Amino acid sequence: MITYLSKLLDNEDPVIIMPFTGYANAERLYGQARVLEDEGIANVEAEGVVGNLYRSFKRFETDEIHGAKVHVSWPGGETTLISDKEGYVYLDVAYNPSLCDASASSIPLTYSLIERGEISFTITSSVIRPLASAQFGVISDMDETVLHTGLDSFLRWKVIVSTMFTDSTARMPLEGVRDFYAKLAKGFSEKGQNPFFYLSNSPWNLYDYLQAFLEGKNFPKGPLLLRDIGLENKRKDSFLEGNKFIKISHILQTYPKLPFLLIGDGEDLDPEIYLEIAKRFPNQVATIYIRSVSDKRKTKRIVRLKANFENVDIKLISHTNEAILHAIEKGYIKPQ
Repeated sequence: MITYLSKLLDNEDPVIIMPFTGYANAERLYGQARVLEDEGIANVEAEGVVGNLYRSFKRFETDEIHGAKVHVSWPGGETTLISDKEGYVYLDVAYNPSLCDASASSIPLTYSLIERGEISFTITSSVIRPLASAQFGVISDMDETVLHTGLDSFLRWKVIVSTMFTDSTARMPLEGVRDFYAKLAKGFSEKGQNPFFYLSNSPWNLYDYLQAFLEGKNFPKGPLLLRDIGLENKRKDSFLEGNKFIKISHILQTYPKLPFLLIGDGEDLDPEIYLEIAKRFPNQVATIYIRSVSDKRKTKRIVRLKANFENVDIKLISHTNEAILHAIEKGYIKPQ
């Protein structure tokens, strides 16, 4: 309905490609992008509530382009993809790592939109490639773990207010999280080689908003993996079919020799998801950090879950300092 109204009110916007960060191992590249009309969010000059509200409207008012031809290239390879009904293209290809810079922790990807046999738009992004020196990887939830979103509010009204009316540069991370993540990225060797992956059940429409927050607050770089809210994305019967579980499973399958720290909170289903992941990938989940919540009922649920997984190193924390001390004890980071 929003898209229909926008077509009545606006002229047709130029078509662009929005690339999303991806990841690679020594054999395959995984990337994702979306073909859509440029809504000019970056050019909105209005500040304050009005400007933020308008930018939020434009993020969800996207006009996706179905059936677009997208040429993708990387060092030593190329392919052509066709966008789906929601405008997405998905890259899942084998590549030759010897043709890429061996010392680089990322691989450049160039997306080009082909219209009538000509390139009408091009943009270069990148996918991360963990180096062999990585001690571990980190998979972190965003909502209530990195950024307070208001999932615990009545009808989750704070989520709407924070996202719709507040610019990402004005949002603040939870206390101590940024410094903790910086230490984890450096690891015990302090060489900054440990890869990060950020997860959220927010829609891809908020990618630029959340990415700007991570970059603006100097969080470790890493893929931001969100959720498609298209009409075909029906409600799942179980979290095993959900966005977080599927994406975490794929990450661990992509790096079978790399141990991971999973960081989340007790407000949603992070404990259930992470413990199921630990059961299926027992040799890869090194530690699970769960931030406790004020809801005593939810806290008791987490404690009951934890009791059923005695072999899993799961740490319940009320403040980031507790996680830092635990990480020092485990040898993930050096003592301060």
